[in-house]
Amino acid sequence: MHTPCGKINISLPFLGYQNISNALAASALSFALKIPLKKIKTGLSETPLVSRRLESIILEPNKILIDDTYNSNVSSMISAIKVLEKMPGYKILVTGDMAELGENSILYHKMIGNTANLSKINKIFSIGNISNQITMVFNNGKHFYNKKKLCKSLKDFFLKKEKITILIKGSRSTKMEEVVEELIKESKKNVSFV
Repeated sequence: MHTPCGKINISLPFLGYQNISNALAASALSFALKIPLKKIKTGLSETPLVSRRLESIILEPNKILIDDTYNSNVSSMISAIKVLEKMPGYKILVTGDMAELGENSILYHKMIGNTANLSKINKIFSIGNISNQITMVFNNGKHFYNKKKLCKSLKDFFLKKEKITILIKGSRSTKMEEVVEELIKESKKNVSFV
């Protein structure tokens, strides 16, 4: 970070470009209050992660699960796609419905599918009443009607791929954290999936 009082390198503990903007805003306010750069750096680097917001979970070397199940809307879904496309290995986005979007809900879900088509994501799995619109538009998508089959398919991909990142996202009403918890549980009981 470059300021009139000097520059300092800062590493943020968060995924996502939106967090850079947040960090810069916090830094600007801190700088205006004459807080030293070293304290700003410490404050940013020690900021605690918010559970289930782009939370990275390493299940084994080169196999990453990103829990972004805190909530979902159009802008946070686009941010998640941007994060996922920068991650290593085979990339799978798992999405539940984005809730409370009103009469344009189907259009917004299709827009996410089109956005994902422009990214480097390899596959999208969806579950829910409207999220099938995402996988219908995406070039390599699959919709599921129950979480048990979705989890089985994810486990199969996780076992097959040497390098893989799976990002799971959905509105609170879709309870996508259940998928995250199931994958973590599987990783603990199956040695080859650890």
